[in-house]
Amino acid sequence: MSIFSILPLASLYLIFLLENGTADPFYQRFVTPKQKALILGNSKAAQGIIPSIIIEQLADVYQANLYNYSFTVYNSPFGPAYLESVKNKLAEYDGKRYFIITVDPWSISSDINDPNNLDKFEENDRFISDINDVSSNPNVPYLLKWFSKSYYEIILMRSKNNLSKLNEDGWFMTGENVSKNVMDHQRKLMVDYYTDYLNKYSLSELRLKYLKETIGFLKERGDVYLVRMPLHTDILKIEEQVVIDFDQKIHELSNLFDVPFFDYSKSVNVFEFKDGLHLDKKSAENFSNQLVERISRFEELKN
Repeated sequence: MSIFSILPLASLYLIFLLENGTADPFYQRFVTPKQKALILGNSKAAQGIIPSIIIEQLADVYQANLYNYSFTVYNSPFGPAYLESVKNKLAEYDGKRYFIITVDPWSISSDINDPNNLDKFEENDRFISDINDVSSNPNVPYLLKWFSKSYYEIILMRSKNNLSKLNEDGWFMTGENVSKNVMDHQRKLMVDYYTDYLNKYSLSELRLKYLKETIGFLKERGDVYLVRMPLHTDILKIEEQVVIDFDQKIHELSNLFDVPFFDYSKSVNVFEFKDGLHLDKKSAENFSNQLVERISRFEELKN
């Protein structure tokens, strides 16, 4: 191979190493080392739970660093692909550790016409199913196949004062606080978006089975906390139509595995949402602190 072909490849490799969470909302989760403790879920959890806050305040209870391994409703609903990715991301650890599994009706739903057909699970055709090595830096397979922008965007975004960034702890920080008018407008768009989902998705017993399998797998390795994230009443009304007895199903899993279920879905007046679904930065901090208090209280009562 000539020097003229080596130089472009070397330059591209160096560009790959520059991606720091500002050019892609998922990539950094596939370059960090295997993790001892995880947060699982979709974009509600990805944007709404800040591991660094929880790590600092629960250091006396759990020494294992917590990492946010949540993606989106399309990429990380419960199923074989997400469970396998979680297994690949999880490090061996002998100490006391914990897992926060966030749940909502979308995470156990699939194609309304055939919800239990594994072949129709959307994530089969997405990176969560395709990327097996989830801790290589750089992660060349991801960048070659799943990075949708120009590679020069990596350099450009690194030099900008970015409002969105996937942080080292896996928390995806997005945007800045916006006005009430903007939030109201974004919420209405989200209501329309998810109302349309009612015609496309319904409960998948197979996904529920994989949620159960995920809880069981992690319960063998540490403490598990089931959490339903806060959301605006307008969005909650839609979610309640997807799986009518959702709370009952999660309480049954909570009892079956003897793990707590913390339900924040009715806490609309406590938090601010960018779009009715995702917590803004201040509320993400607030919620993470509340989660710490809830876990601490549970641990105190247990002991």
